[in-house]
Amino acid sequence: MISSILVSMVQHLPGGVLLLNSHCQISYANSFIYRYSELTERELVGKSFFSLFPEVPKAWFNRKMQSVLTSQQTEQISWQQRLYLLKFPRQQHLDQTQVYMAQNCTLIALRHPQTHEQFLCLWIQDASEQARYHAKLLMTQQQLKIHDRQDSLTGLMNRQFWQQQLLLEIARAERYERPLSLMMFDIDQFKHLNDQYGHKAADILLQSLARHCAGLLRDNDLLARFGGASFAVVLPDTTLNGAIEVANRVRLQLSEQAFIEHEPKVRVTISAGVSLHQMSNSADELILQADQALYQAKRAGRNQVSIWNTAAIAS
Repeated sequence: MISSILVSMVQHLPGGVLLLNSHCQISYANSFIYRYSELTERELVGKSFFSLFPEVPKAWFNRKMQSVLTSQQTEQISWQQRLYLLKFPRQQHLDQTQVYMAQNCTLIALRHPQTHEQFLCLWIQDASEQARYHAKLLMTQQQLKIHDRQDSLTGLMNRQFWQQQLLLEIARAERYERPLSLMMFDIDQFKHLNDQYGHKAADILLQSLARHCAGLLRDNDLLARFGGASFAVVLPDTTLNGAIEVANRVRLQLSEQAFIEHEPKVRVTISAGVSLHQMSNSADELILQADQALYQAKRAGRNQVSIWNTAAIAS
């Protein structure tokens, strides 16, 4: 009676049970295995495990099996180590990325009480929900990481992350004795544009200008929204003259674009300041110098590029 109860219990377990003999032939399978393999008892029992489930790496599984049978210790194979052992379909297609059932597998050594023949019991649990929630968690963490680095309006680097990257670029420039320049620019009369056309139009302006400016720079240039209508660019391997050329090219290109849909077309200009990293400069000093040069460009009439120098700032 106890034996029949145990057999019935194993048949109805919410997981798969496969019993393999020492030759990797299937001696027993429960209803879970039949259901998800879509094979009958006649097609399963007595057949080679590897011929029915060719997705299982034979050499790898044999090593696992021999280790368990020799040590008489169970071994766990989690879905994080190997997404699945047997290629079973998912119970519910809750997303389109995971087609097969994620599985936690346990290998258990058994011995027949009379014949002392060794068997391997393979216990398979559906871990699809665990895998799905883990994937969602990773996605959320990735989104948070992006949020920590990215300006929410323009999609550019935010100020904090950009400043971290500036420190790395300064260290690289000093190590390899390479030039490094910094450019800061503002949209001229942005407050007036915001007041005249509204916040929505101003936001669209910032987004469009950011996209266009990114297209004018090299892949290794680091563009960020510094705050409000201010932007900053780290220009690696760029001399002061090179930075002036970049700043003027950006200034001229942006002045030719109509970023606000309006008739007559509304065009914007920018004022920019550039500074060159010196070996004694800190990141804060480099930023301050570019900012002071930007202030000089505004004071001189806007829509122009100024370079940092002590004489100009003193005046």
